[in-house]
Amino acid sequence: MRKIIFLITDLDLGGSPLVVRRVARGLAESGTWQPTVVSLATPGVVGRFIRTDGVPVVGLHARGPRDGAVLRRWLGVLQALQPDVVLSVLIHANVIAAMGSGFGPRCTYLQSIHTLAEHPAWHWQAQSLIAGQCAAIIAPSRFILQRIAGYGAVPPGVVIPNGIDVECFAEAKPIEPALRPWPADALVVGYVGRFDPVKRLPVLLQALAALIHTDAARWRRVHVAMVGYGRQEIYLKDLARKLGIAARVHFTGATTTPQRWYKVMDVLCMPSISEGFGLNMVEAMAAGTPVLAFDTPAVREIITHCRTGWLVDPVRTGALADGLAALLEDSSFRGQLGKLAAQEASQRFSSTKMVEQYEKILGQI
Repeated sequence: MRKIIFLITDLDLGGSPLVVRRVARGLAESGTWQPTVVSLATPGVVGRFIRTDGVPVVGLHARGPRDGAVLRRWLGVLQALQPDVVLSVLIHANVIAAMGSGFGPRCTYLQSIHTLAEHPAWHWQAQSLIAGQCAAIIAPSRFILQRIAGYGAVPPGVVIPNGIDVECFAEAKPIEPALRPWPADALVVGYVGRFDPVKRLPVLLQALAALIHTDAARWRRVHVAMVGYGRQEIYLKDLARKLGIAARVHFTGATTTPQRWYKVMDVLCMPSISEGFGLNMVEAMAAGTPVLAFDTPAVREIITHCRTGWLVDPVRTGALADGLAALLEDSSFRGQLGKLAAQEASQRFSSTKMVEQYEKILGQI
């Protein structure tokens, strides 16, 4: 049995840690690979999930990006485990893996990038410098590989779309009515994920405010469900008050069962323009919830406009508000989008298919 280490920046709730969990669990179940997941930071809630799956988790307990001792601790893990493959995920983990590649045991190094965020710019510059120290770069979209290539020559690129447990989202029961903090007849626009500046959540609140203030009677039933947590939460609550829509914006807190929240949303809105993949969009699709997002190259690899979702111009002022209006006023159209989106998610974005693609690439290497 061959050994593989997944080295990732952290194991808090988020798209990349959940993808690592699914791949590590799938490889362990295959009987061919023996995975271990290593987190630069102290393992968070996803680390506990992974341990529950029976996959070993190691924390390097980095005190921050400038904690130089983390490299020494990483080299100790390499010497102890003697892996055949190291797959690092996200820029900080990629840098540590590249720095240690010349000092640890001989093995194959792979890198993975899951974002298109332009800032901080040093992330892309650093990635271009270390790309040559791995056998291949795995990304969930072609556009990420194109972005990396724009900084110089890179090793072979492999596209493996992120996968989810499709049945879990398709068959989930809606969150109980008593736990929904909005009126029973509400039209619910939802967001699920981290409250981080890169997600551009203020744009969602501003679009909602524009609708309500333009025609309060027409949009009297519209509410927003903010499912998640993050450093922007206080700012977003304050912004909702300033926009005069605080009573319409509901912060539910972090959840380990997002599938149940998708089932009570009429629309999932994703206002980010820096998503390398957008796992919450795929989760919503699997749950049959129509997705509204900005039309970017990476998003177009997931959603087909007017068929499996609704895409709007990322540079036109008012485009998101217009998109909300188009979906919220037509329930039959929302149902059509949701049905086709669920079929697309089942065919393209299952965790089983993702693991099979990883097994194929690892076997070739």
